[in-house]
Amino acid sequence: MFQHIVGPVFFRTSMGFDSNIILIKTDNRVVLVDTGTGMHASDIERELQSIGVTYEDVTDIVLTHSHIDHIGGVPAILKAGEPKIYLHKEEADRINSGDMTLTLASTFGAQLPPLRIDVALKEGDVLTFDDVKLHVYHTPGHSIGSICLHEKRLNLLITGDTMFPGGSFGRVDFPTGNPAALVASLKRIAELDFEIALAGHMNAITHDAKRSAMYSYEMARSMFTGPL
Repeated sequence: MFQHIVGPVFFRTSMGFDSNIILIKTDNRVVLVDTGTGMHASDIERELQSIGVTYEDVTDIVLTHSHIDHIGGVPAILKAGEPKIYLHKEEADRINSGDMTLTLASTFGAQLPPLRIDVALKEGDVLTFDDVKLHVYHTPGHSIGSICLHEKRLNLLITGDTMFPGGSFGRVDFPTGNPAALVASLKRIAELDFEIALAGHMNAITHDAKRSAMYSYEMARSMFTGPL
């Protein structure tokens, strides 16, 4: 179920292979950050309906990266409405050219139709949804187009698969994964100010998330570059 986190932000902790899903529900916009695999699309919509949202209501889909467990739910939402889709340009440009390799759909035996990304994001962009402003940080490492989204007023960071709770972080053995880039990305986000972190997998961090980010950075640095 979708858990209220802060302000207009709700969070669904997903099970199994699905990614977590974040809902931002403002006066005029209904935004999803990531969509899961699509395998449980009907269940997710039922859960959204319990808080007054349908797939038809979704105005925007922001993807933290293009792996199938985050992007696979997009087609079901597109059948119901016409949301604008956002993804970092490093992966958006490939998808828009017809190259779906980085989605990993074929790797996991999934079927994903061609998609059109409406907005190719870049470092420094700010996505404004009424009074919610998501500052885009390009954080490669897990994948070449991974991003984190910082909402300063809400003291919130959406970390995708860059950082997880408990000092963990995204794997780097998929195509375009890069250990050194991940360490640098974790260092960047550990220097930001935020209290809450919502990751692509595992539970929400609702208190002292900056400390958790520093722990993830220290763990990754130790693993990939040797002892601190």
